[in-house]
Amino acid sequence: MERAPIILASWRATALLCVCVATAWLTCGSVAAAGPLGRPAPTAHHAATKSQSDLQVAEAGVKRAERLWWNPRLGWYDSRLHDGERYPLATIWDSTPLFEALDAIDIAAPSPSHSAAVEEFAKGAERYWDAGLKPYPGFAPYPGDRGKTTAWFDDNGWWGLAFLDAYRATGVSRYLHEAQRAFAFIAKAGWNSDGGGLWWNTAHPYIAGEPLAAGSLLGAQLLKLTGKQYYRTEVLKFLDWAESDFLTERHLYKRTESDPTPTPYIEGTLVEAHQVLCEIGISEACERAAGLANASAERFSNRLSMGPQFDTIYLHWMLVYGSQSGETRWQGLAEEMAGDAQEHSRNAQGLYLRAWDGTPITEHQALPNMLQTDAATLELFAWLGVAQSSHLGV
Repeated sequence: MERAPIILASWRATALLCVCVATAWLTCGSVAAAGPLGRPAPTAHHAATKSQSDLQVAEAGVKRAERLWWNPRLGWYDSRLHDGERYPLATIWDSTPLFEALDAIDIAAPSPSHSAAVEEFAKGAERYWDAGLKPYPGFAPYPGDRGKTTAWFDDNGWWGLAFLDAYRATGVSRYLHEAQRAFAFIAKAGWNSDGGGLWWNTAHPYIAGEPLAAGSLLGAQLLKLTGKQYYRTEVLKFLDWAESDFLTERHLYKRTESDPTPTPYIEGTLVEAHQVLCEIGISEACERAAGLANASAERFSNRLSMGPQFDTIYLHWMLVYGSQSGETRWQGLAEEMAGDAQEHSRNAQGLYLRAWDGTPITEHQALPNMLQTDAATLELFAWLGVAQSSHLGV
């Protein structure tokens, strides 16, 4: 790809992400006002009216999404339905929910067809790798970006976690390698050597919580899988710095170095990062995981309203944490949110293109008709299918 397309593609990804950064604190503040989280049961609507299992909903929805957002000319998914832009393809942030939904479906119900779907998507996901990325190779935001482009460190974390779930689903060792490459990029290029913390992207605008969360969990899982000291050293470096310099109210983590507002999907991912460290014998991480989970429950209540693309990440990792800790409240919360999604977020065509409370997705840091909006809700159903199959713990 020539330089002009690289710049334009990266600018488009930047624009979408900047919308998220600029508005997330409003959403988190409104969520916090709702009150403490108890132990929610599934909503009456979700329990009484669904005619399909959560897994069946996810499977049908993924097939529909693959058909509707697929761009046959370019051989990948569009970011938006009927996208007429010059560079229409989905970024990493757009694509991750569909990647994770496919992973979860295969984990919940292993089959040759489900594994083939994961492998086909993973083959496309490898197109985002940019060996010429500076200062180190990593995953670029747009497929085909090469060289002088801005890359996001949390993108590499979410993408690496999705590759790890693909490895868990299929056993294909190449996906473990892709996750390791994503983590190496975060650790080598993302760490601020002058004061600590992880940069938001390669332009180094500020220190951010998202790469801390995604990078810490990715590294912790790689440590658990490989036993390599490198991952222990790097992850503990990230988290030791955060415990000293990046905490806010209730010992939650900040969103950025200048914004102390805690954000659900950052906190939930870090709960699971600590839990993974706990399970491999780092005893102090056990208490931190439990305390952070309780603080998140108190801060964010039993309602989530950032948007499906964010809240599904929170629910995914809290479901995993709940399966490991024996806490059922997180599955109850996820089932409640899934019930709201079924009732409020579908349009006339049955696509999940509104927020879970029925409000326009443009009020939740996204554009209309985005793949990420529909796929994030399908991902929630898929992880509930995994939880109901008792295959959730990692």
